[in-house]
Amino acid sequence: MARALVTGAASGIGAGISDHLSSAGWDIVRSDRSGGSTILAHDVTDEAAWARIILEHGPFEAVINSAGVRVRRSFIDVTLAEWNEVVGINLTGTFLGIREFARACITGARPGTFLAIGSVNSFSAVAGQPHYVASKAGIAMLVKAAALEFAPYSIRINALAPGPIDTPLLAERLATPEGRAWLESKVPLGRIGDVHDCAAAAEFLVSESASYITGITLPVDGGWLTQ
Repeated sequence: MARALVTGAASGIGAGISDHLSSAGWDIVRSDRSGGSTILAHDVTDEAAWARIILEHGPFEAVINSAGVRVRRSFIDVTLAEWNEVVGINLTGTFLGIREFARACITGARPGTFLAIGSVNSFSAVAGQPHYVASKAGIAMLVKAAALEFAPYSIRINALAPGPIDTPLLAERLATPEGRAWLESKVPLGRIGDVHDCAAAAEFLVSESASYITGITLPVDGGWLTQ
């Protein structure tokens, strides 16, 4: 049975991917910053924590790094602490996860696949969250750089770029009928995405069906990026 680590697994996309892969027969190790009875406590900005989890709970055939944070703030009002928190969790956490997973795969002479969670904002800017947009754009290029470097070791590195997905990170926007209607009007397919949309795409990218795919950031966005 293939084993995967899913970070940010307590809610949202991470929880959806964990449940989906588990039902598909994967052995899932779940982690999240807060931890829980069946979830490992894991700060993705802590390199020692990454190394420890991969050593103690692996080996993993796949790692899905879904831990992320969004803080809405106008560019001029973003504090350095907020910048460091968002970039640290979203981008530095992805870097550390790829690095520690690749080290373990290379040391064990094993192939592997790492999936990061980017965003449509990896490619398209939005006002009021410059630190979030910058962190997600960084993920798209980090994935390319890692894929190029680790391809000789049969380690594949990819990312998803979710559009508007019904998760706690979008709860504020979806809290009113007007907010939901505005978002739906921006999606060519006419609906807000579900975590299962992301989970199905994640299952494909970590599977052998995607064995010739590396270095991509796959939009799961209902056509958002076509506009």
